[in-house]
Amino acid sequence: MSDSLRSLEGAIDAALSDLRALRIGGEEDVAEVKAVLARLEVAEARLAGLRLQLIGEAQAAGAAAAVDQVRNSPRTTSGQASGVLRLGRDLADRFWVLADALAEGAISVAQAEAIITGLKRLPSALGRHDLERCQRQLLTFCDELGPAELTVAALRMWELLDPDGADELEATRLEREERLAKAGRAFKMTPDHHGSMRLSGQLPTADAALLQAQLDALMPPASSYVDEGGEVPGPETRRADALMRLAGIAAASGEVPAQGGDRPHVQITLPLSLLTDGLGAAGVFGFGDESLSAGEARRMACDAGLIPLVLGSDSQPLDVGREYRLVPKGLRAALTHRDQGCVFPHCTARPAACEAHHIQPWWAGGDTSLQNLVLLCPHHHRLVEPDPERAPEWQWEVTIDEATGRPVFVPPRHVDPARRPRQHPRFRLQDLTAPPPDEGPVCPEPDPWRPPDEDPWHQLDPLGSGMTGHAAGQSYGA
Repeated sequence: MSDSLRSLEGAIDAALSDLRALRIGGEEDVAEVKAVLARLEVAEARLAGLRLQLIGEAQAAGAAAAVDQVRNSPRTTSGQASGVLRLGRDLADRFWVLADALAEGAISVAQAEAIITGLKRLPSALGRHDLERCQRQLLTFCDELGPAELTVAALRMWELLDPDGADELEATRLEREERLAKAGRAFKMTPDHHGSMRLSGQLPTADAALLQAQLDALMPPASSYVDEGGEVPGPETRRADALMRLAGIAAASGEVPAQGGDRPHVQITLPLSLLTDGLGAAGVFGFGDESLSAGEARRMACDAGLIPLVLGSDSQPLDVGREYRLVPKGLRAALTHRDQGCVFPHCTARPAACEAHHIQPWWAGGDTSLQNLVLLCPHHHRLVEPDPERAPEWQWEVTIDEATGRPVFVPPRHVDPARRPRQHPRFRLQDLTAPPPDEGPVCPEPDPWRPPDEDPWHQLDPLGSGMTGHAAGQSYGA
């Protein structure tokens, strides 16, 4: 064993010397670095899998000294050490399929943890054989889904295996959780004796969602802080400002807006040529000589109220048309239902924080329809807004897949020379299928699981260990 470890350490030292010499000077170097990073991810996963395997075997053998070394290592926090010990025990006990995949470098530690977290929350009626089928099925998604999406996919496995039974158990679980959530609702305001009040509490999910929607709608845009000359705060600070705006509306009117109010209005004047060919400048009313770029004007024109204004030769207003909102409420509701938030791959922005983007700009003949619209957060809206002065292959392109009706993104050549299409992982979760029957060998060890006396669902441990009672000791090795 010592000779093998010395050989491994020597190989790592040699690899580190080669990697330190890498420099990025052109596209070929970028491609080489990408390949190296991919291989390092696999190597990192394999080494982590080996370490977790040793930790799991040490716990099974009762090697207290080895376990104590992990628990008291100065390289980790106590919480991280407990998580590693728990994961090692899980992989050695009930999740040996994931352990093999981790040893091969097919998945990362984070992906393995996510799958285990989801499968542990399934009802205890899920036996060893079904559990292994679920693991194999979820492994097929690991090249497309990240840890957060894999947890959701794992939670859906029982629904796919036994739809009728899952519905019944899910209804029971939801009823119990709603009852406990309502009983546990609380809100506290505690002075810190330094000029502030600390807010804490919890709400049932439905009530919290209503409050979240109100705060999202009332959250001041980051640009408002720039205009005021202050430092742009983070989302938590802006959400606190939104809470005070909500309280101010209630205090002033006695009523809270049903939809939390509308987004701030900015009056902008621009010639049509700015949108069509990038010529000219957009003026911001009330800001003197300040102007906007063509790209920023195009982005704002995607989802805004437009008032056509005809000017005379001396710029005097001759006629003012009625406001026309490009994306009416009904269409935006359908867009929100389809996209569920920003559709740029892996973005987590909520619908309330998104803007409606025209795939084919309206100034270029694009219509305002579901097939020509996608929801994007302001950052990604700027990123994908087409620039008529740049070649298409050097820009992000958005299309709607004809078969599924979902948005697809094609990256520019400098991001991916092959320009392989990408899609948000949330859409992949909607296409999950039940694992195929009788695939792969079944672990020959006896099943240590025994059904609980009353509650078929695992309960969260308030102390943070993940499981409680007999479920923690017998079900999935938690």
